Amino acid sequence: MSWRYKLYSIQPEQVVTIDPINDNFVPFTDEFSGGLNEHNFPTGTITRDHLAENAGFILHLSQPTNIGSQDDGYGDPVAANWVGIQQQDGWQAFGQAGLKKIFIAKGGPAWLCASFNIHCGKDRTQETDETTIYASKGFGYLVALRLNGAILHESLLGSGDTGEDGYQQSAVSKGAFFDSEGLERQPEPLRLPQCGGGLSGARLPIVVDTVVELVPGQNTVEVAIMNIKGSMRNHDGSNSRIGKRELFILEMVR
Repeated sequence: MSWRYKLYSIQPEQVVTIDPINDNFVPFTDEFSGGLNEHNFPTGTITRDHLAENAGFILHLSQPTNIGSQDDGYGDPVAANWVGIQQQDGWQAFGQAGLKKIFIAKGGPAWLCASFNIHCGKDRTQETDETTIYASKGFGYLVALRLNGAILHESLLGSGDTGEDGYQQSAVSKGAFFDSEGLERQPEPLRLPQCGGGLSGARLPIVVDTVVELVPGQNTVEVAIMNIKGSMRNHDGSNSRIGKRELFILEMVR
C-alpha cells in the first residue's frame, strides 16, 4: 500500500460528526477498491501489456472501414462511402459509421469528439467560354453533437440562432452578369458565400467536442448538422457530402 495521510486530525474534545471520519477513510477504501497509482508498484514491474485496454479510460470508437478519395466521392459518393447532407432546413443526423455510436456506458465524465470533412462543390468552375462561375456556398451549416436525442449546445459551431440571424443574398448573386463575349447571363442562386451564422465553404474540416456526465446504461451519440434554409449544395445541384469522419466517446473512469 502507498503512503496515505489522514485529512483531519480528530481530537477527543471535538463534537463527533461522521463526515471527517469518512473523509479520512476514503483514501484507504479507494485503494482497496482498485484505485491504485504508481506508488503501489515497484519501478519497471508493470508494463502496458499487463493491463486491459480499458484499464485507464474506456474508449468507444466509430469510424468507417473504407472511405474513397475526393474524386471517388464526387464521381460515385455511394461507392466512396460518403454521406449526403439533405437540402432542407432543420437538424439532421446520420446512421453511418463515424457519425453515430450506440454504446453501453459505465457512467460518469466522458469526452465526446467528432472530426470530419464536409465537401460542398468546388471553389469555382470554368465554363467553355472562359466565364468563371463560383460554386454555390449558401448560408452555411450549424454543426453539433447530439446525446440521446438532445443537441449539446456547448459543442455547437455556428451562431445557433437561425431565428434571429440576418440572411441576405449578396448583390452579385442576385443580379445578372456578363460573360467574356459581353452577353448577359443569369447566375445560379447563391453562387457566392452569403451572410449568415453558419460555417460556409467548399471544403470544411470540422471538429466538435464537449465533456458531459453520462448516465449508466445505453447511450447514443450522433453528429447533427443543420443546412441553413437548405441552401448548401454542390455546384451541380446535388447534395453536399461528408467524406472522411471519426466519432469517439472517451469515458474518463476506471
